[in-house]
Amino acid sequence: MKCKQTSNYYFLCRFIVIVFTALLLVQSGFAGSVSGLYESSIKVDSTGSEEQGENQLIAAAFTHVLIKVSGRSDIASLPAYSAMLKKAESSISQFRYDYKDVLVQDEQKEEEAREKWFWVRFNVKAIDDLLKQAQIPIWGKIRPETLIWFSQEVKGKRFLQSQHDEPEIYGVFKHQADARGISLIFPFMDLQDQSSVSATDIWGNFNDAILLASRRYQAQSTLTVRLFKEPSGLWVSQWNLLMLGDVQSWEIRDENLDRVLVSGIDELADKLSRQFTQVIREDDDSGILIQINNISGFKDFQEVDDYLRNLATVKSITLMETQQDRAIYQISYLSSKSSLIQEIRLGDLLNSVERTRVDSGQAADAGSQYKPVILGDLNGKEPGQTTLSDREKALNALGSLPADGSLPAKGSLPAEGSSTQNSQMKAQEKIVEVLLPELEYWLAN
Repeated sequence: MKCKQTSNYYFLCRFIVIVFTALLLVQSGFAGSVSGLYESSIKVDSTGSEEQGENQLIAAAFTHVLIKVSGRSDIASLPAYSAMLKKAESSISQFRYDYKDVLVQDEQKEEEAREKWFWVRFNVKAIDDLLKQAQIPIWGKIRPETLIWFSQEVKGKRFLQSQHDEPEIYGVFKHQADARGISLIFPFMDLQDQSSVSATDIWGNFNDAILLASRRYQAQSTLTVRLFKEPSGLWVSQWNLLMLGDVQSWEIRDENLDRVLVSGIDELADKLSRQFTQVIREDDDSGILIQINNISGFKDFQEVDDYLRNLATVKSITLMETQQDRAIYQISYLSSKSSLIQEIRLGDLLNSVERTRVDSGQAADAGSQYKPVILGDLNGKEPGQTTLSDREKALNALGSLPADGSLPAKGSLPAEGSSTQNSQMKAQEKIVEVLLPELEYWLAN
């Protein structure tokens, strides 16, 4: 299908081409279920009294857990932190001391040493309650996976390096990602990767090629990292995060390479948490009705029910009605409707979220898994009275097109230059403007 730029319906035509291509190539992005969010292991320092040392270890582990669960690295600087810290000891569920044998290398030889570590697990409900009381969002355990393409400049030459080429650098990536509770994917760097992406693509910010090469990994965000050392001795790293049709960039400079890499991963975790969490509003009773289609039996129902009840953004959930192969839930959310929908989309159980009219006679989509459908808001307004976002308006406008995707008959087109034609052109531009980044993202994945 070819769209002529002079056509009155150029923008609409372009949009239909993108939608059609996306439907052919789209694949569901994977999200990682992160474990160990409520536990921490801290190395024990041999100095100081045992009582003081244990109090400090509890405080360090407690802070680490708050950072992982909230996704915020600045948690200790927040006004509510001091009050939460006082509840650290009473929030402990389990703790123990572990010993690890490690190799310690000095200038002359390598010796084996034993390190002492303090491991602690905190009560999930206690930590969640403290964050909710402090109006700090909780980042659920279902989190987006990020694919990393790493390139380094060595002696004026640039190389695309795998975890086998630079195990220590990738080891820092992995360790800090675990510390922040995020999931990373490292490319295979096999013949397919080598033929799809190069160091030139990374340094030139050729994002189309990068996203195309990343498609096989089905990650929901892609990160490129460029590393080089200045003549002054400073390590410089440049980071580009490609996510949901957007590009976010940052740069880290430091004399210490580990600090450069750790700070870069910290910034990645902060950006991801800001994208997928929002401020909790305990006094807000906002909620939605969600209908889940294609439930074939009690086992399916139990799976869906458990999934919804364990979403971090869900404040309360009530089963309103079961009807043949579908169930209707009333869900009150802690942050915003968009955060709830984003969290649902991160999981691979429910494959789409869309707004529709309540139609009990509507047949379930054949071939799909469970399909959550937003039926209406529960803030005292009827579905038709709610304030729609730009995205929802664009989707509604798209839904008004003929079901077969055909364009209006030629005789029904408005005359060129007419106000009606100009209004339609502007409306079609708006649809493309609002939905194009999202469709381009899914197309690339």
